[in-house]
Amino acid sequence: MLSEFSTAADPAAPRTALAGTAVLMACACGTAANSAKLVALGGLGATSTMLHPVFIGLAAGLIGYGLWRTLRFSGLLAAGAFVVLALAAALTPPSVMTVSALPWNPSQVGGGGLYLVAAGMLGYAFWRAFPSPRPAASAAAIGGAALATGCSCCLVTGAVAGLAVTAGASAPIVESTPLLFWAGLAVVTAALFSLGGLRAAALVPAGGLVVKYGPQILKLTGDWTVAGVNLRAFGAYIVSIAGTGLIMYGFALAFQSARSRTGEVPWAPLAQEPALG
Repeated sequence: MLSEFSTAADPAAPRTALAGTAVLMACACGTAANSAKLVALGGLGATSTMLHPVFIGLAAGLIGYGLWRTLRFSGLLAAGAFVVLALAAALTPPSVMTVSALPWNPSQVGGGGLYLVAAGMLGYAFWRAFPSPRPAASAAAIGGAALATGCSCCLVTGAVAGLAVTAGASAPIVESTPLLFWAGLAVVTAALFSLGGLRAAALVPAGGLVVKYGPQILKLTGDWTVAGVNLRAFGAYIVSIAGTGLIMYGFALAFQSARSRTGEVPWAPLAQEPALG
């Protein structure tokens, strides 16, 4: 008998979960800061610290819904992961993920560790919801994507850099977080090549190039300043989401290819899930 913690496959659920992951991976710090300025034009007081969680909340909603519709256990685990992420952000907000704020104090180190716990919980939720014929490659791909989530001032990438500097690494590593980003994507590329071949794997570095250099190309157009707000930040955010979306599309192709080769239904959830309690 199927457990109450499993659910029938919803064709839209994987796409929703991957769309949420694309939003989560894209750094929204600059967009949050400019959104605060826009809100201020309307007479409402807001800061980037207040608005940044809105973008994370959007990602959480998409991921949570997609995983819940695929496998309820994973949906519950994802909800727990975002609770841990909120606690991590309360202890170690983006404002302390800068060179001037390092090294961290003990509570901030604890928050940095919680970012990694949240990433692990969320990665496991995906791993359970979308099982692969090659579970080790699947785990590597998910882990690499987790490392590439965020930037020097937020989420997992920023937490890893901050923890490294606090542990004694050279402070410039914070300004060199692209190394962490590309290291994560290198792992994803290799893992997706194992799962789905060259086409799926090639989308990962392509998406990474869009994420890292698309916003830089937009700078050539100058500032899009309206009432003191640089609207170019919103264009850069859209470009970043397009890049992370390409990476997620690589995941979709790789997992579909891997499961099709074994005769399984692509993106089908686990047949059964042990009941809790």
